[in-house]
Amino acid sequence: MAETKGIPTIDPNVQYVGVSKLRTLNATKLRSLDNTLVIQDPDDKPLAVVLSYEQFMEMQQERERIIATLETLFDKTEQADLLKALQQTQNGKTKPFSVVRKTLAKGSKGKG
Repeated sequence: MAETKGIPTIDPNVQYVGVSKLRTLNATKLRSLDNTLVIQDPDDKPLAVVLSYEQFMEMQQERERIIATLETLFDKTEQADLLKALQQTQNGKTKPFSVVRKTLAKGSKGKG
């Protein structure tokens, strides 16, 4: 059971198992793995995590998105642009997406 700021979270896709479960895993079982396995020692101390490659890649992609967001937030130029955009939004200086889409469509036609 994972905790977020002291609040336990229950994820039905996480299964806590003993080390002996590793002996039963083969390529076929690993391919069809739909749960995340937390391997524990006899004292229930977590030792390792087994998850599908797809789950791992999703985690990596999410990590990259978070890093890109943080880099944007800590970049001084990006901060200034973001603040300016937020102020414009707060002041009602926005355009409907339909207008923006038409502008983008016109711009992409002129480049071809």
